[in-house]
Amino acid sequence: MIDPRRQRELNRLLAHLGIDSSHKINWQILDLSLVHPSYSTTTNNDVLEFVGDSVLRLATSMWLHENYSDRKVGELAALRSHLVSDRVIAEIAAVYDLDRLLVMSNAARNDATAVRSRLAAGLEAVLAALYLSTNDFSLIRSWLDPHLEQAAQKLMSEPALGNYKVALQELTQARWKLLPQYQTLDPQDAEDDGAGNKTGTDGQELFTVEVWVADRCWGKGQGKSIKAAQQAAAAVALQALQARG
Repeated sequence: MIDPRRQRELNRLLAHLGIDSSHKINWQILDLSLVHPSYSTTTNNDVLEFVGDSVLRLATSMWLHENYSDRKVGELAALRSHLVSDRVIAEIAAVYDLDRLLVMSNAARNDATAVRSRLAAGLEAVLAALYLSTNDFSLIRSWLDPHLEQAAQKLMSEPALGNYKVALQELTQARWKLLPQYQTLDPQDAEDDGAGNKTGTDGQELFTVEVWVADRCWGKGQGKSIKAAQQAAAAVALQALQARG
């Protein structure tokens, strides 16, 4: 039995999603989808997150097929990768104030660096709960599709679908017939993040990469992986070169 106060919160969530609570809903699973692992190591949304990841990818693939079937497979894959990323999913979760509904420990709630990951995980778990309630997408597509459209339109307005390395390479080849060269700096040579350290907000060490074109450094970026740092550096370089004209 779900506590009446919790039931009202779940009803409000469904109303916010535009779902009539008279639909067949597995309330126990929906409640569980909003229990963070920090609250209980045995009764939490981990498994539902795992299922929801597949639900999200399939729903997104279906939406892309229905709306962008004229695109090449590689472009569709790039779009899907972006649309199911933690950043996009967390932004959607924030619209529905999901963080307020998550049951978690005080330590987890006070960890500002983990907000994105727990929001994304929470929404994926909710997707699983909704899918498992009906074994179809009838409780999902009506509210998820508009978010996918908005995120896709925003992405397609960016150079090379947000792949700044590709966009930079296209520009430098057209301008100089040269490829950008990326150099990963030794941690001792890297600049700090402006707060006196060379780690991210979650304590993970950051990689620093410079991108050079025509014997000049046009951009520097940091990331939790070399690939992410290269993308950040390419974004800076692309902006600099475009401003140069």
